[in-house]
Amino acid sequence: AWQGLQVASDLWLSSWTSTGSTTTSEEFQASAEYNISIYALLAVSSSVMVVFRSLTVSWAGLRASKKLFDGLCQSLLGAPMRFFDVNPLGRILNRFGGDMNQVDSNIPRSVSFVFSSLFVLLFSFGTTIFVIKSMGLVLLPLVYIYYKVGSVFVQPARELVRLSKTTRSTMVTHISESIDGAVLVRAFGPKQVRRFERRHHANVDLNNETNFCSDLAGQWFAFRIQMISASILLVTTLALVYMRNYLTAGLIGLVFNYSLQITNHLEGMVWVWSSLETAMVAPERVAEYTNVEQEAPRVIPGSAPSSWPQDGSVRFDRVSFRYKPNDPLVLKDISFDVKSGEKVGIVGRTGAGKSSLTMALFRINELASGTMKIGGVDASSMGVKTLRESMAIIPQNPILFKGTLRTYLDPLDQYTDAELWVVLARVQLTGRIAAETDKLQSVVEENGENYSVDERQMLCMARALLRQCRIVVMDEATAAMDHETDQNLQRVIRDEFAGSTVLTIAHRLDTVLDADRIMVFDQGRIVQCDAPGKLIQAGTGIFYDLCSEGGYLDKIVDA
Repeated sequence: AWQGLQVASDLWLSSWTSTGSTTTSEEFQASAEYNISIYALLAVSSSVMVVFRSLTVSWAGLRASKKLFDGLCQSLLGAPMRFFDVNPLGRILNRFGGDMNQVDSNIPRSVSFVFSSLFVLLFSFGTTIFVIKSMGLVLLPLVYIYYKVGSVFVQPARELVRLSKTTRSTMVTHISESIDGAVLVRAFGPKQVRRFERRHHANVDLNNETNFCSDLAGQWFAFRIQMISASILLVTTLALVYMRNYLTAGLIGLVFNYSLQITNHLEGMVWVWSSLETAMVAPERVAEYTNVEQEAPRVIPGSAPSSWPQDGSVRFDRVSFRYKPNDPLVLKDISFDVKSGEKVGIVGRTGAGKSSLTMALFRINELASGTMKIGGVDASSMGVKTLRESMAIIPQNPILFKGTLRTYLDPLDQYTDAELWVVLARVQLTGRIAAETDKLQSVVEENGENYSVDERQMLCMARALLRQCRIVVMDEATAAMDHETDQNLQRVIRDEFAGSTVLTIAHRLDTVLDADRIMVFDQGRIVQCDAPGKLIQAGTGIFYDLCSEGGYLDKIVDA
């Protein structure tokens, strides 16, 4: 409708100007008001349709973009942890950054331009062929050549853009990892620093190579398109010169103007179409992430009694576990039964499967086989949110999100300030927090940088105390602590979690020497399980060797 009104206004203007040579001045002036009114009506109608077209494209684009973005967020928030293990941060950020920018702005603009150019070409060709008659048919082979050149260009251009995005993700991921691990890289000396520099240079070179090839393909296309455009303009000009005695000056000007539009819009449409083809990689990549495998439902109504768990028992029955499908098993057919309130130490050499037990317990990944019961209820029958809320974990490297201290300790605002101060006193952090100007509203920096490692660990302990969970998991929580903080943490565990089941994954064996039982892991299996003293009395085994290597035999014998 917009282009039809535009052509109609141009034809009306051409007809109006042509009457100047066949009518008297008085007649021309007399019809001016009528002609201006019609021309103005057509122009205003065309403008209204342009605005309507722009609003329609913008509305449709925003709606599609919002749907994709919501789907992306919902999908990633529900993705299992193994998805984030195999997909680098840079690749995920590219979906939210460059790809969503394409969906938000570039694609709607390109779609609008392609459709407008298509209708401009149809009406311009129709008008040109109508005016220059059979000579206009010469333009059709040139249009076909346009199509062939464009089709040859579009596919490699799309793949080159895909390669550019892939190599850019690799480069961004390496930069992010290098910044996060800068201290560790430098600790290994200049040789490792230079190795990271060489890898970065290789990533940059590879990305630049793909960008250069993309630009080269664009120049190849531009040269051929401009040659064909010049041919179209030449054919149209020769036809107008040949028919100069049969056409009015207004029609000649109109057709010549349209021939310029044809060349410009043909070139522009192929360029934009190729850009649209490459840009459509973005929604394809976003849509790929909206369909990632989801972890189990967060809540399954009626799967567990409202009073669950009434006890902190943990039972594994022939459980096997792996991190990714088709990967080797990291836990192999393990079975054990932990009674409520029991304190169990979990030890073993590096890679034995100790931390994998935690992953299985919290259903970070689903079990490969076997059953796991928490408080007497099969964990696979309940939602992951229900399961994880029933347990507390104190990790080796506590994560503190940026915000206020109160938000960290009580993100759902379920406890009073008085209750928060009570748990802070139990972990001996009252003085430290009271010294802050804003007390509980004091700011926690990203990753808790304004707190020491020991203080972060005790804040994590305070959060666990606040929830009073039946089951507490300590994943090598004291590995980076000094002796004094370690003793303080052990005191809190003995006093405050006396009625809770505590599973302690130990790096330093002195943290589990007073446990009720020790489970010894080796190559994903439980090879020993008994009281510490009995394991030592055996005089052999992995636990005996670990205690001997660490100098803990005397402590157990004395105890």
